[in-house]
Amino acid sequence: MSRESAETFFARPEGVEEERQALALRLAKVERAYQELAERLSGYERERAEIKARLQGILARLGPARS
Repeated sequence: MSRESAETFFARPEGVEEERQALALRLAKVERAYQELAERLSGYERERAEIKARLQGILARLGPARS
């Protein structure tokens, strides 16, 4: 779409509804992809926290580091 104003764009009767529907579908796809990525990130963060806790437990059992 060129750099026309929103008023000019939405004033055009031809094809506006089809274009609006296409944009709505595209937006829905992007929002679904974002949600899926956010869920994956949350899982990765949870996994990282679990690994960190395990490593801290292992290091605590080994005792203080020697130089």
